[in-house]
Amino acid sequence: MNRISACALSVATLATLTGCSLLNKPTSNTNKPPAQNESKPSPATTETKAAPAQPGDLQPGQASGSYNAKGEVVELKYAYAGRAVRFGTESLVVLLTEKPIPPEALADEIKSATMLEGEKIRGLEYVLDEESLWVRFHPGQYQESSRNNLKDYKVENGIVRGFDDNDGSLNNGKYARSVKFVASIAK
Repeated sequence: MNRISACALSVATLATLTGCSLLNKPTSNTNKPPAQNESKPSPATTETKAAPAQPGDLQPGQASGSYNAKGEVVELKYAYAGRAVRFGTESLVVLLTEKPIPPEALADEIKSATMLEGEKIRGLEYVLDEESLWVRFHPGQYQESSRNNLKDYKVENGIVRGFDDNDGSLNNGKYARSVKFVASIAK
C-alpha cells in the first residue's frame, strides 16, 4: 500500500470513528452527518430555539435559559443557593443571575438580595420547599407563588437542581421564564 492510500485509509477510519462517537449527541438536522452539524449549524438551527438540555447537563453553579420581564429578555448563566429567612421561616433560596455574584457578597445576597433589588445584577430569586415555590423577577419586582411544579426538582447532597418553564399565562405573557439550574447550597 502506498503512503497516499494509507493516509486516505487513516482519514476514512478517523471520520468513521468520529461519526460513530457523535451519534449519541443530539443533532438539529438528521439529514446531515453529525460531524457537519458540530462544525457549522444549519440556518434553520440558528433561527429556532433548540430544546433545552436537562438539568443534569449543568455543573453546580450554572444556570441556563432566560426570562422575559415586560419584553426585556435576560439570559441566565449562574446559579446560587443557600438558606435564609423568608416569610418568617428558614427557606431554601435559589438565585439565578446573568452575571456572577462576587464570593464575598454571596451570603448577604442570599440573605437579602440587595444586589438584585438594587438592580446591580439581573436575575430570578426563588424561595422553594417541596410543596411551594415563590419567584421574583429582578428587575421588575413581579412576584408569583404557586405549588412547586419545577421539573426534575431535587435537593440532594448539598445540591439543588430543577427546571422551571412558565409561559406567563397568569400575567398575559409579561413575565415568562424557561430556566434550568444546578446550585451548591452555601453553608
